[in-house]
Amino acid sequence: MFLSNLKEAQALLSKYLPKTGSYYSSKRNYSYDFENKVHSTSLLSPYIRYRLISEEDIIKKVLAIHPFLKVEKFIQEIFWRTYWKGWLEHREEVYDDYLSEKNVLLQEYNINTEYKKVINGETKIDFFNNWVSNLKEDGYLHNHVRMWFASLWIFTFNLPWQLGANFFMENLLDGDPASNTLSWRWVGGLQTKGKHYLARKDNISKFSNININNKIFINENATCKIEEKEYKIKEIDFQNQNHLISEAILITSDELNFIQNNSYKFKYVFSGLPLNEYNDHNFSENVKKHLKNIITSNFKNNEFYKDVSYEIHFDNYHQNFREWIKKNNIQKVCIPYVSKGNWRAITKKLIKDNPLINFVYLHREYDKEAWKYSKKGFFNFKKHIPELITKINNERNFKN
Repeated sequence: MFLSNLKEAQALLSKYLPKTGSYYSSKRNYSYDFENKVHSTSLLSPYIRYRLISEEDIIKKVLAIHPFLKVEKFIQEIFWRTYWKGWLEHREEVYDDYLSEKNVLLQEYNINTEYKKVINGETKIDFFNNWVSNLKEDGYLHNHVRMWFASLWIFTFNLPWQLGANFFMENLLDGDPASNTLSWRWVGGLQTKGKHYLARKDNISKFSNININNKIFINENATCKIEEKEYKIKEIDFQNQNHLISEAILITSDELNFIQNNSYKFKYVFSGLPLNEYNDHNFSENVKKHLKNIITSNFKNNEFYKDVSYEIHFDNYHQNFREWIKKNNIQKVCIPYVSKGNWRAITKKLIKDNPLINFVYLHREYDKEAWKYSKKGFFNFKKHIPELITKINNERNFKN
């Protein structure tokens, strides 16, 4: 379904730009545009997730051809990803607890027949089985389908949300620690306490063009899941380290276009992924292949890097990193800020194993500004979107 390269990402964005206004607002909840036989949404998420194309890139391009009020809904959905990431940065324990709980549950449900039927697409609900097949084959599901999927998983099949979140992360090309974890919590009623999402037959039928047999049972009257733990908000430490810029940078797979989105210049660039350590989930071969392809394409198919010395490594990552440092006589390495996820452990190991190197974290102004408003709910965050847009591109008045 996806070619997993920079050219496709750019083409998808260009193709969908004219549709980001009224078309998106009216069609976005449909799993497919059955009338025009095209996808109803942009399909950009497998690229935005790793910032092969970033949120700020998309916002700038959309607002270059549309007034804000015309594309407000599309812009809000782009900012949802930013908001989720910021919310989790303020409450990192949520993700730590999810990982611990899903690891325990994977052992517990290893021989659970119902769980096995669900993940193998062998339930009594044919359209759910099709979703499982699509997820495994394409690494993608429409957002509305993901909501229905999660609701059935939690309230109809009575399976732990943590196992569902894990199943998505294992298979989604756009699987994001924040968006995925918090969306599953939201469906279950944990994220916004007392408010859950229940899939309904009429809603599924309307927006997915599926005729549902009356004999099929979907729990449309379930109560919210409950957790007793309260997660405290912590402040994010954004140190001003611009004076520590070096000539070398390590680009993680989460921040592929970091250099392009900032004014920094680097002589040496190291990238890639130690796949053996990228293991907080049992990622499918589709996900690993997607990652390798977009990382490689980010550099090899990008005019920006034609005069830059870069290296990409997947095998012997740490050894090649040390050799890169030695041959280029590097003493200081910049790293884009590492948000919650697998890369935290990887960078910690890099820093520990290279004590003579001064590692400096750099930050996106986009994240710094947006995450200030991510401590509470999205409706509070939404009020600040016009302000954030102005800071992204202050050359236009986006309130007109």
